[in-house]
Amino acid sequence: MSDQFTFTVTNQTDLAITELWVSVDEDEWLPFTLNDDGIPSGETATIVWAEYTNDSPCEWYISAVFEDESESDSALFNFCEEPDLTIG
Repeated sequence: MSDQFTFTVTNQTDLAITELWVSVDEDEWLPFTLNDDGIPSGETATIVWAEYTNDSPCEWYISAVFEDESESDSALFNFCEEPDLTIG
C-alpha cells in the first residue's frame, strides 16, 4: 500500500485549469504540479499530495487558475471526508 494520498479534481468550467494552489491558512499558498494540459474542461484529474503533507490537517483552502489567467475564489475543503472535488 502506498503512503501517497490522492484526490481528484473535476473541471466543470469552460476553461482548462492550468494551476492548482492550496493553503492551510490562506496566507501561504503551495502549488500542485499539473501536466502540460492542466485539467481540460470536462475532465477529471487525480492529484497526488506531496509526502510532507501526510501529517497536515484535513482542511485546506484550494484555488484554481484557468487558461485565461483568471482565478477561482478559494474554497475550504475537507480532503479526509471528501477527496473528490468539483470546480465549476
